[in-house]
Amino acid sequence: MYCMAEKTDFIDILYDSLNNKQEWFNKERLPQMLEAYRLVFTCVKNLNELFVEKSLIEADPYKLDRRISDIVVPDTNIFPEPETSVVLGTRLSEYETMLDFICTYLVFSVENISFSRIKLLLEFNAVFSWENLVANSTSPNTRALATIVMNAKNSSNNVAISMINDSVEKCASALASINSMLRELADFQKELYKGKLRKDILAHPEFNAQNALTSPENELSEIKRVYVKVFGKKNFVSEYIAEIISEDQGAQKDKRREMLLKKLAIVSKVSKKETKQIDVHEMLMSAVYSLGAISPILEQLHSKLAENFDLLFAKKKSFFNSLGALLKRMFGLPEKERTCLVTIKNAKTGISEQTKINVNSVLGDIERKSHLYLLISSKGSEYKKIESASEDTALIFLNKQVSECQQFYSLINALDEHFKKYVDIMYRNKIKGLKIDLTSLRNAIINVNKKRGDYVSNKEEIEQMKKLGIKDDV
Repeated sequence: MYCMAEKTDFIDILYDSLNNKQEWFNKERLPQMLEAYRLVFTCVKNLNELFVEKSLIEADPYKLDRRISDIVVPDTNIFPEPETSVVLGTRLSEYETMLDFICTYLVFSVENISFSRIKLLLEFNAVFSWENLVANSTSPNTRALATIVMNAKNSSNNVAISMINDSVEKCASALASINSMLRELADFQKELYKGKLRKDILAHPEFNAQNALTSPENELSEIKRVYVKVFGKKNFVSEYIAEIISEDQGAQKDKRREMLLKKLAIVSKVSKKETKQIDVHEMLMSAVYSLGAISPILEQLHSKLAENFDLLFAKKKSFFNSLGALLKRMFGLPEKERTCLVTIKNAKTGISEQTKINVNSVLGDIERKSHLYLLISSKGSEYKKIESASEDTALIFLNKQVSECQQFYSLINALDEHFKKYVDIMYRNKIKGLKIDLTSLRNAIINVNKKRGDYVSNKEEIEQMKKLGIKDDV
């Protein structure tokens, strides 16, 4: 005989398990997925730049003009071999741009990454088979990429070859991890959907539970009847309904329930003793590594600023000025420096001050900083150098980066207003907006600052405990 109280206990535990698992995905699992995508983006960007530099592929002329609002899978159709440099150049560029969008704008949460988005992400991840990069692959994109990679190695020194191998391996490993997490999320989304069906249908006031629990057939009949009233003509997923009925009154319902709750359980991979120990050095390096997320933002800002500066000084050009600039280039003479007076608001004092800036110097500083953070994000030599330094040295470096990024933010924010005010009116419709990128920069700085603050507070706590004679593992 089926017991109603028994069902209620199971449902209560199930709902708690679903809520806890959803929180775990949002706070732990999906941030791991985002970090993996950031690693892939960095590697793909490095490879793309190298291939273009070696003229193995053609640079995508429309890269900066693309406007993306959602995940789009690049073309995977076959193409003529003579067009490899052009087609692969475009597809690899689209792949990189989409990775940038995923890392910067996609919200990594259970609520946002639905079944349809999981499907799109899995399709996107399969655009290139990084784990099986061979010239006889059945995938046109993979075949072309494998050939380009081989040609790049043949024309590179040992350092570049090492970078290529490392980037390919990291892409393969990271995407395998991402795909595993996506399948795990898809399975959870299914259980979440089943939980919603239970709430919306089985807990509906018109659902006759007494009749439904007399047999599986009657429960299915009751579910179908109420389903139409709740969801109308929306697709009826019979597979999930069958699983719900099996969990309610199937021959092996106890085993099914046990397996379901076990699947939803959150298993900690560290022991109690390990969770009490805090690796402050790892926390510090995590803060340093998070600087890598700023690299693509600064690169985008650099590109837009360069165009806006050209518009700012466009009105000052004339035939004679252009001729003079041409003659200077021909004879190797230095061109006149471009400068402008910008009103910058001090974030601490709130006082606005006029500052004279050198355009080339500012753009050069932003470009160098973007390149530095790109090296850190790939955990290359620059990252390893900081990692091997003392914590005090690494913290000084981190503090300096945060301070300089905040200065960049204040300056670029002021320049955004400057362009809108002083660019000649005939060019103002061509001004590149900076607000979205500035918001991304601000959020990235906040993230680094938070990690830095966590390190400092934990470091201070440990030092205080040492002064009191308390061991680290207490």
